[in-house]
Amino acid sequence: MKKTLLASAVALCLSAPAVGLAEAPKPKCDPKPEYPGHLAMQSDTRKKAFEKELNAYKDCINAYLADRKVAMKSEEDAANAAIAEYNDVMKKINEAQKAAADN
Repeated sequence: MKKTLLASAVALCLSAPAVGLAEAPKPKCDPKPEYPGHLAMQSDTRKKAFEKELNAYKDCINAYLADRKVAMKSEEDAANAAIAEYNDVMKKINEAQKAAADN
């Protein structure tokens, strides 16, 4: 009975559509910096502008990654809560089955 119940639960989880799972947003860090070339980098003004573009892009990507980490933690916490709930339910069912078998 236990194996059948567990197999049914696993099959249900695997066959269920991914409800509520949205695709992660792509980073919107534009414009992406492009290396202006060796000759352009000899100009102090262009070098500073390029470094400013690089830093802005880096800051944008880091902010995106920080947001994604928060979202991943939230998803992980929800998954762990579901696992804990499932384990509690299965424990109660197993205890009830054992008690019924002992009577």
